[in-house]
Amino acid sequence: MELVNLVFNEEGYAQLTLNRTEKLNSVSKQMTEELYKALQKVKETKDIKFLTLTGEGERAFCAGGDLTELHADMNAEEAYRVLHPMKVVLFELATLPVPTIALLNGQARGGGCELATACDFRYGVESASFGFVQANLGITPGWGGGVLLYSRIHPNAAAHWLMEANMYPAKQAYRIGWLHKMVTVNQLKSMDMIQSFLNKTPEQMKWFKKQYTAYLFSQDLSQKMEEEVQQCSHLWESDAHKEAVQKFMDKRKN
Repeated sequence: MELVNLVFNEEGYAQLTLNRTEKLNSVSKQMTEELYKALQKVKETKDIKFLTLTGEGERAFCAGGDLTELHADMNAEEAYRVLHPMKVVLFELATLPVPTIALLNGQARGGGCELATACDFRYGVESASFGFVQANLGITPGWGGGVLLYSRIHPNAAAHWLMEANMYPAKQAYRIGWLHKMVTVNQLKSMDMIQSFLNKTPEQMKWFKKQYTAYLFSQDLSQKMEEEVQQCSHLWESDAHKEAVQKFMDKRKN
């Protein structure tokens, strides 16, 4: 079964949907590979105005990495091999030639927030909550999303969120500038919030994205994201991480 659905809308934009509702759209190796291939297709397709990214269902946009694959028993080298492919996906998404919009249909936590942060804009349902919760598991963001967060919002707010590691309700995420719009479930389903993008030409949108990327990101963005993956990989084999994951898994069983 395909875990990522890519549709090219006749109105001139691409729709990318995470389709793993039974696992809260958590990211597996298969999903990582499909995301990368889908982004390459978008890059190769002419006359695309923008890309939307959302999750199937109403519970979650993305619950982060699949813990059955991202288990705590890996050493630093093994963790790096597992984490690095999603860093590549996030970099491709952040530097895509067209604007990207995360339509957050439900909660995003951990890597799910990293994935959303790789998008240029984020529209979220009012009832959802979002959190960079990695610090609660004894690690840092592992896909380069922390680096991206410092670019997207005020660095002080980014540092506080990453270290605090709390889930933020939509209003708080909007207040710090991470969410661009709060919408209802019906608005999200009807795609009302993207109408203002549709009357622009593909050429306009590509120029806007080029200007934005040049202003926002430094030349060494990929290297900075790479360093974050390495930092997370180093922490992966720590006792603090192993104990935190075990507590989390025990809590899920009860």
